[in-house]
Amino acid sequence: MPAISLNKNVISIILLAIAIFFGGLIIVNNTAAIHRDSVATGFLCDLLITFPMCYYFIIIRPLKKSGRGMLLVFAACCGVAYLVLPAQQRQMIIQARKLSSVVELVLLGYAVTKIKKIVAAYKIRQIEFADPLYNLRGSMHDVFGDVVIVRVLASEMAILRYGLLFWKKEKSVSNEAIAFSTHRESGYIAIWCIFLAAVLVEIVAFHLLLMRWSKPAAIITTFISVYGIVFFIADLSAILKRKVLINNDSVILRTGLRWQVRVLKSEVAAVNKIVNDYQSDENYLKGGIMNKNGNVLIKFKAPVTVERLYGSPKQVESILMNIDDVERFITELYNLS
Repeated sequence: MPAISLNKNVISIILLAIAIFFGGLIIVNNTAAIHRDSVATGFLCDLLITFPMCYYFIIIRPLKKSGRGMLLVFAACCGVAYLVLPAQQRQMIIQARKLSSVVELVLLGYAVTKIKKIVAAYKIRQIEFADPLYNLRGSMHDVFGDVVIVRVLASEMAILRYGLLFWKKEKSVSNEAIAFSTHRESGYIAIWCIFLAAVLVEIVAFHLLLMRWSKPAAIITTFISVYGIVFFIADLSAILKRKVLINNDSVILRTGLRWQVRVLKSEVAAVNKIVNDYQSDENYLKGGIMNKNGNVLIKFKAPVTVERLYGSPKQVESILMNIDDVERFITELYNLS
């Protein structure tokens, strides 16, 4: 299943969002009609003020992220509030969105002026290495800097590309590369199918349960669940299409969209086949298809930079991952060195 590294700050803000959303809905729907309007207004304040402030102090400030992400969070909170709150509070939401829209339009105009620079940076990267998804992220990074909203936007575009257009054939980044799949020996397709079937059953049951309690909550939860399915489809699609590659002088290591690293073969210090579970205190990437498990450990002479789907680039000294036909991989790697 897709592996995403979440630190305690991210986990905290997710749990807080769940608590505010479902806690607020429960309180509003179980309050006497005479007091419901006041309680709904309080819930609105939690969504538009309390949560964005918590996001700032839990995510932006300690992790030193760009404050521009606050606008995206505020817009999302407004959308959720508009769907779940009574009509009287919706008028307040509309006024709040009018104020934030002015700032958003200014930032949108700024972004439009940067499109030419993004296109230019993208073309340069394509000449060097024809990987549209990571080149888009890299070109946006070159223009806007390493900010959360840039990484998220580029990552979401990648998820939609592989999740909604999963039948499209992947263009090869190199006609001379030797490709290795990463999913067969782990039996990932079977595990993925079982997990997806279980998720579909739970989504239907949970949707029917929420519909009896709160129709807006059921719609929002179902929408999030459907997007989760698109995410899992994208993960499998990318794993099947984006294989490990060995070129004449370089190696492209990756597991679908989750992570990727490009190194020269001269940078590889050793490649070891892993039979049992691997445990080490060294700075290594748990990049296996099931996260912590893998069948090959690749060590480097110096730390290398790993690009991750949602996370910031990470420096590691070795990578634990899955590669089908490890013996052939090792042979081709050293034969072409």
